[in-house]
Amino acid sequence: MKILVVEDEEGLREALIRTLTGEGYLADGAADGEEGYELICTGLYDLVLLDIMLPVYDGLEVLRRIRKQALDVPVILLTARSTTEDKVDGMDLGADDYLTKPFAMPELLARIRMVTRRGGGSSPDRRMKAGDLILDTDTYTLSSAGSSRSVRLGAKEYQLMEYMMRNADRVLSREQITERVWGHDADAEYNNVDVYVSFLRKKMKFVQSQARISPVRGIGYELEASGT
Repeated sequence: MKILVVEDEEGLREALIRTLTGEGYLADGAADGEEGYELICTGLYDLVLLDIMLPVYDGLEVLRRIRKQALDVPVILLTARSTTEDKVDGMDLGADDYLTKPFAMPELLARIRMVTRRGGGSSPDRRMKAGDLILDTDTYTLSSAGSSRSVRLGAKEYQLMEYMMRNADRVLSREQITERVWGHDADAEYNNVDVYVSFLRKKMKFVQSQARISPVRGIGYELEASGT
């Protein structure tokens, strides 16, 4: 899962990114509301941690704009404001949860788990499915319906597999994949995508899946969940 942290306090932003990365999430940061809004609009993020008191656009304005665009990405507001009125304003604009600063990291992680469960990104038993592929989001294990075989994925393999399964039967460009899996500020090159697709193909073959990852010339790849 990929999380965007929109927070102008650099120390807190970096601490949140380090904590999330340590928990197995992929995290990016934005220092103001304008940058945060632009990144959210890319559709690359599964959840947003959004401070209210931000430069350029404040957090409520960012929330207002993304909901106006019908972007349904889950949003947890982070703010020093604790009045009931402020909380109501945020929830009325479409926030999924609200956490008042200062907060403990374990509580934030619990809120993230709660919001993502509520959002239904995966089935209740924490498995994603695309065709006969089954991805356990807790153990990073890939398996296939009708086969007893399973294999554990590495962190980047898991992030790539999750992204492709969420977008099964859609063409994804190398640029989209690189930004989603390695981050928009990463130095990863496009050939990294080819290498990790090769890894996933071998593991899909091992679990005897009928799905396949097909190249789309000049663009990128498509996970054909129905196979051939």
